[in-house]
Amino acid sequence: MNSGALLLIALAMLGAVLVMAVGFLLFSRYAGAHHAFPCAYRTDQSADWRRGQLTYDSGRLDHYGRGGPFRSPLHRWQRSGLDLGIARSQDPNDFPWLNGPVLAVPCEYGPDRFELALGLEHYTALRSWLESVPPGWNANVA
Repeated sequence: MNSGALLLIALAMLGAVLVMAVGFLLFSRYAGAHHAFPCAYRTDQSADWRRGQLTYDSGRLDHYGRGGPFRSPLHRWQRSGLDLGIARSQDPNDFPWLNGPVLAVPCEYGPDRFELALGLEHYTALRSWLESVPPGWNANVA
């Protein structure tokens, strides 16, 4: 084989690896995070809001920073230990990345206290997820 054929084979292999890597990232982004939505997070009422994203599955709520689910979560809360307080209305102009009415909800997770700001529909979905029974939790009750 001449050097041109070897270069062509090397470029084809590099292209295949690149296509596979992009496919894996897209799959992990969209297949694993069906319940992802924007939020704002702060440690207490005196702290500034930080933009982020929440994802949840059957037993855990994950909080990601601005990088989203391509990075590891900044916080992980198990469903059974998370407690949402009473939501308060916020000025939607303070949260341009959240749609519609915005609610701030105080949260407790063991000794940790923090606040989440969510759009109304995402707050409703999160509250419903938290208050519903996890799949298989009481499966063997007669």
